Amino acid sequence: MREVKWWGDTQSDLAGMPDGVRRQFATKLSYLRRDQLISGAKPWSGCGTGAREYASGGYRMVVTTEFPGFVDVLNVFKKDGPGGKKTRKKYSATAKKHYDDACAMHASKAKDSLH
Repeated sequence: MREVKWWGDTQSDLAGMPDGVRRQFATKLSYLRRDQLISGAKPWSGCGTGAREYASGGYRMVVTTEFPGFVDVLNVFKKDGPGGKKTRKKYSATAKKHYDDACAMHASKAKDSLH
């Protein structure tokens, strides 16, 4: 089973969301931890090949399963972009920063395991 790695304030951000959203995202994470398929995933550009966006109403969760043994939660947010269609750059930038941090951490772990 994969370990969930929360980046930045993602865990506390999720805790501040409505109960139904938290339950839905928790269920999705449970499936991802077991490498099970989930419907409704959209690719998330700029964060490697394994990044996906999951929606619950106006809320979003961005994760990647690119790294073996982990589900990295890169960002969770309430979508408030213009017209509700385009994601604000600050959310994309946060996910990208957390993805870069995840790459560095996982690369370091892989390097340490070789020694």
